[in-house]
Amino acid sequence: MILNAVLANRHIFDGQVNGKPIRLLLSFDRDRALRLKGAADGQSMVVDHGALDSSYDMREYGSVDVADVTGSLFPELCDVVVSDVQELAWKGIRVGITLNAASGRSFHIWNDGDELHWGGDTDLSEYDWLDGEMPKAGKRIEF
Repeated sequence: MILNAVLANRHIFDGQVNGKPIRLLLSFDRDRALRLKGAADGQSMVVDHGALDSSYDMREYGSVDVADVTGSLFPELCDVVVSDVQELAWKGIRVGITLNAASGRSFHIWNDGDELHWGGDTDLSEYDWLDGEMPKAGKRIEF
């Protein structure tokens, strides 16, 4: 399957993007998509087939928009052929996903401290994981 785009809900404050995206929508060919968002516990990740929130105004706290961030945040994922998607688990908790490319490379997206993080194998292994224990790719995510 081909990853066509990565869309994001972003917090906008004083006309500037404030931090990393709040939620991501990975859009694949054949109208398949996965929505990724941090769970309320600040550690686990919700992975489902829902849509991103529509843009909305939070008055003095800014606003939330929807933007295509494929080229700006995820250029290495442009038109990548993905062979499968796996759950990324830390101590039995789903904290993210692993996209396995047909080329053999992997790309990871994870939640920690209520913030989304991403990168390749090196980024994942060099991340400062609690107790020094890195999550492992496991169960395949079907969609």
